[in-house]
Amino acid sequence: MSAAAMSPYQILRTGTVNVGLYFQNEDDFGTVEPGKRAELLLVDGNPLQDLRKIQKKIDGVMVRGRWISAEEIRLGLDRIAAANR
Repeated sequence: MSAAAMSPYQILRTGTVNVGLYFQNEDDFGTVEPGKRAELLLVDGNPLQDLRKIQKKIDGVMVRGRWISAEEIRLGLDRIAAANR
């Protein structure tokens, strides 16, 4: 998307707000608001300034209202990798 000259804001909006609009379910997801599904990614830094923060600086994720730390994610990925060797 960045190769198509989209700004970081446009790219992030495409993967969040626009998904809710596309599926005609913006009342349930797409933005962070009370009553909506709690699924989000917390990064160290501002992805509007540098989208690579999303790939390299993940502090954790909120999935279905449950916080999963970066450490827990790493351990889970290590288990998956070990099981598939």
